[in-house]
Amino acid sequence: MPSKLAVLTDFDGTITRTDVAEAILEEFAPSSWWEIEELHRARKIGTRESMVRQFALVRAKQADLIRFVDEHVEIDETFPDFVGFCNRRHIRLEIVSEGLDFYVRHLMRKWDLPLPLRTNHAVFEEGRIRIEYPWADATCTLCGTCKLLRLFQLRTEGFRMAYVGDGHSDLCPAVEADVVFAKRELAELCAEESIAYTPFVNFADVQRHLRGLT
Repeated sequence: MPSKLAVLTDFDGTITRTDVAEAILEEFAPSSWWEIEELHRARKIGTRESMVRQFALVRAKQADLIRFVDEHVEIDETFPDFVGFCNRRHIRLEIVSEGLDFYVRHLMRKWDLPLPLRTNHAVFEEGRIRIEYPWADATCTLCGTCKLLRLFQLRTEGFRMAYVGDGHSDLCPAVEADVVFAKRELAELCAEESIAYTPFVNFADVQRHLRGLT
């Protein structure tokens, strides 16, 4: 087995304490966004379709959304130390997110955590939000950012792969990762699909388990 290790992590609800996209929708979209979310959680529509339909309901300026994010979103307080741990152990750490770049990049700059990042691109035009997908898999329309593709790319570079996540869009990489850390919906899905995983509350838990692998 390869000796070098890479960690891919989700952002919303994993690095952050709450799902940022859902918080924005709760504040700035009509309640019908939740009907779309229920279709997504029932696996009747993919993440990409749900995001497009949900954020089409939002009527707000980017500055207003950034202000809201600054006031309401908190980081997992153990994540900065985890970043330092990965740097010291020469563990490759990257973020793969189905969120939107305007808030993910803003928060990572705010927290002074420059990490490689793949996420969807939000275009603000005429009071609406249009989503583009620079990291999509052309053969699949389920997700905007193909987390599984990045996992396979790093594996071909000789990395063992650990994955950290909390939601539906994390299931595909969890199926293929060598080590999975899961909470909330991802933990439930892993249990349903008989995928081995380690439950975690925060990145201090992840760090503690990875210490024995490096």
